[in-house]
Amino acid sequence: MKKLILLSSIIILSAFTCENEPLEGDFGTDDNISCEQAILNTIEAATNFALVSESDSNYTQLCVAYKNALEAQIIACGDEDGSLQTLVTSLGSCEGVNQQDDCDAATAEVDGAETEFNNANDDNYTQLCNAYKTALQNKIDACGDDGTIQTIINDLGDCTQSSSQGSITLTAGTLPIEFDIISVVEEGGMLKVTGNSSANGAGSYEIYFEVAPGATGVDIINSTFYLTLTSTLYPDTSGFDDFTSNITENTAGVITGTFGGIVTNADNGSLSLTSG
Repeated sequence: MKKLILLSSIIILSAFTCENEPLEGDFGTDDNISCEQAILNTIEAATNFALVSESDSNYTQLCVAYKNALEAQIIACGDEDGSLQTLVTSLGSCEGVNQQDDCDAATAEVDGAETEFNNANDDNYTQLCNAYKTALQNKIDACGDDGTIQTIINDLGDCTQSSSQGSITLTAGTLPIEFDIISVVEEGGMLKVTGNSSANGAGSYEIYFEVAPGATGVDIINSTFYLTLTSTLYPDTSGFDDFTSNITENTAGVITGTFGGIVTNADNGSLSLTSG
């Protein structure tokens, strides 16, 4: 195929008379180049490109030079039958075999690092976050990026896990409780929200639920919700004042919602929650 490309260029050249001097460079598209010179550049680039295979380290460089020369010839000489553009298109992205192997390996590395990061806990969050960022950067180096990968890296920040701002308040029976120590961790594709209280005598109190990032709606946290006071209580749906919840906002960094109703413990003790 490459020999046919070169032969085609030589036939075009036969219509001109000039000295065939050696050329160097990547033959970038120059609007001011003459048609005669453009054809010479194409022949030189095609000759060099015909000598390499996709596994050679300089394959991409010579392929790009050949594409540039063809595009310059189109500008300088025209392309009435579209044959030159067909050659440009057939060259594709000029990505050699080794580059594709590197890209595939980098993609697999990202997939593995992302899985590990999604299952991170408080102890290994920073370590796995940094490993994920490194894998993403390696993928950019191997595959290129349209900005999507860099956005993920930027969103990860400095991989420092900090306590979330905000609070969860409720009234348990007649006792108002504020959970002012909030932690939100994303694991396994879910936001895991834990609230604790700094109030005197309430150090063992805890509230917990999970919600998918961006998800809103009624009762979507019920299956994972629990409240620990003197015992651990779960949503009750026995038919009287059933526990219900409603997540109304769930955007980056903000979760807003309400909950209330009966919760019960393992001994069937019940408690009414309001103003949650």
